[in-house]
Amino acid sequence: MKKQFLKVAMGVLISGALITSCKKDTVEEPNEEEVITTMKLNFVPVGGGTTLTYQFRDADGPGGAAPTQDEIVLAPSKSYNVTVQLLNETETPAEDITLEVAAEADAHRFYYEPTAGSNIVVSGLNNDANGVPVGITGTWATGAIATGKIKVTLRHFGGTPPGKAIGDLVNSSKSSTDIEVEFNTKIQ
Repeated sequence: MKKQFLKVAMGVLISGALITSCKKDTVEEPNEEEVITTMKLNFVPVGGGTTLTYQFRDADGPGGAAPTQDEIVLAPSKSYNVTVQLLNETETPAEDITLEVAAEADAHRFYYEPTAGSNIVVSGLNNDANGVPVGITGTWATGAIATGKIKVTLRHFGGTPPGKAIGDLVNSSKSSTDIEVEFNTKIQ
């Protein structure tokens, strides 16, 4: 009886060990989302002039206090070299998330969507190593006096990064939004 009990007990222990050893380990996401509290757009007028900076800021991160954001005011019929800077200001000193986006450029894309009638055209976006637009830098050209909006979205592609034909990838199910801000714009 004792031998039979020992055999059953050993069988249960061995089965349990085999089941436990066959479980898959949880794999962590290699590029987890960063906290982005601030988006700054720095405008340098082509041909010279004063640099303009406009920002969205949610200093305490999602939830909590309401964010603040500037209205983008630009001169008519002018071109600006624009650079985006992303910060995590929940840390001291603030972490520059733009550096990580640049280091992982093949997995990130900025999208700029001006509304009809805003009289803003965005072009000349910087590229990743594969020649695909990333959009940390670019050129914004203004037309005649107008008011409108522009949506700036940073998407993160977790799997295979998109190729050159980026089309409507701003809504791709293969990516997630790191930050999206809609600025009011005024050309005056």
